[in-house]
Amino acid sequence: MERPKIRNYYAVKVTGGQEINVALMLEERIKTNNIQEVYSILVPQSLKGYVIIEAGGPHIVKLLISGIRNVKGVAQGLLDKNDVAKMVSSNLVRVKLEKDQMVEINSGPFRGMQAQVVRVEEERGEVVLNILESAFPLTVTVPIDQVKVLKR
Repeated sequence: MERPKIRNYYAVKVTGGQEINVALMLEERIKTNNIQEVYSILVPQSLKGYVIIEAGGPHIVKLLISGIRNVKGVAQGLLDKNDVAKMVSSNLVRVKLEKDQMVEINSGPFRGMQAQVVRVEEERGEVVLNILESAFPLTVTVPIDQVKVLKR
């Protein structure tokens, strides 16, 4: 009779900004060494400086990360499956924007500036804005979730 496969989530500390590179190196090591007990590698955007590995045990993770550049080590303990599910799931709140509506940009290089909606690209999740506080006409494209409505 075959043993049931244990799947745990381990947080691996990595250099900030190198999460995707580390994940790609880990994937390559899994393929070349034919490691069977790694089920997934996650790079959640909400958790900077960490890569999450779903594996059969801590010995597999330590074997996998040994000698990989930009890896600092494995965080103590296990991650809860529900916490990982929350990181992976996307709860997008869609803001209803219309042409000529006034908005304020709440992140990025134009944070705090007021703008007027030129066009909304729903399928791409972006909005094209005309910055009002600029000395010259400036049109920028930003993600919809980076703006908040000022006036209706």
